[in-house]
Amino acid sequence: MIKNLIREGWSYHEDDSERLALELEAADFKDLEDDELVQCLHLANHTLGEHLGDWARARRFAEAVCSANPNYLGVGTASAHLAISRYMDGAVASAQRAEVESIGAAEDPVGAFVALKSLLASAMAGSGRFSDAGLVIEAVNRLALGCEENRPSDRQMAIGNNNVASALYDVDNLDPAYNELMVTCAAASLEFWKRCGTWINEERGLYLLALVSNRLQDYNHGVEYAVAALNVIDANGGEAVDECFVRLAAAHAHGELSDQGRSKEEVGRADALASEWSDASLVAEYRRERFRVVR
Repeated sequence: MIKNLIREGWSYHEDDSERLALELEAADFKDLEDDELVQCLHLANHTLGEHLGDWARARRFAEAVCSANPNYLGVGTASAHLAISRYMDGAVASAQRAEVESIGAAEDPVGAFVALKSLLASAMAGSGRFSDAGLVIEAVNRLALGCEENRPSDRQMAIGNNNVASALYDVDNLDPAYNELMVTCAAASLEFWKRCGTWINEERGLYLLALVSNRLQDYNHGVEYAVAALNVIDANGGEAVDECFVRLAAAHAHGELSDQGRSKEEVGRADALASEWSDASLVAEYRRERFRVVR
């Protein structure tokens, strides 16, 4: 069933993108329920467009899904995802039409507009178009941060900024302008999470800022953000997996600041937490990050 494919597809969309693309294209996507329709389009854009780099294919799929589900106009961000696939494939006029339809169907047109532009910036960053992503996300951040808080679009703004910052973080040898954009988006993501998210969103936003700071050799801020994240975790009863990775970030910063004793202490506490895990993929991720920090 398409519902199971959408749910399970996120677990292998990055490592086996072509397999998932073929499965999506072969699925029966008629009569999707509202959230399923949005998630289907989101997953397809991310997989076909960003990971496979084939936005023409992503656009064809999005248009086929929407044609098979004529109620898509009134379904959340469905038409926004259609607009994104068209923008990224260079079909600007038809993208504009889908964008207007998306905004026109929304209860909060301004919120729908900023959410769509956040999606567009994410798609651009995920496709390596960092300069374009920066132009879009910085402009829409100014607009969204000037609006009142607690809009439904705040969540998409938090995610979009996180996506842009994370995409930049994964690229080696960034130039200074992109470094600045990475910091700006990480900070904006945290700001939007504080508006609309939970304490888990907040500590993960702080963790991203710690990683970004360490990446830029700003280790004092790396320690500051890591400690702030640990304080949030501790104040809310704990989150062992997140704490483990935050402690590695703290260890990295302390080590670069020549505080080897504190660095080893943080690694030891992270090791103790990770020793309780049984998920092989999670253990492997931890070992990769630990090796990067400890070496």
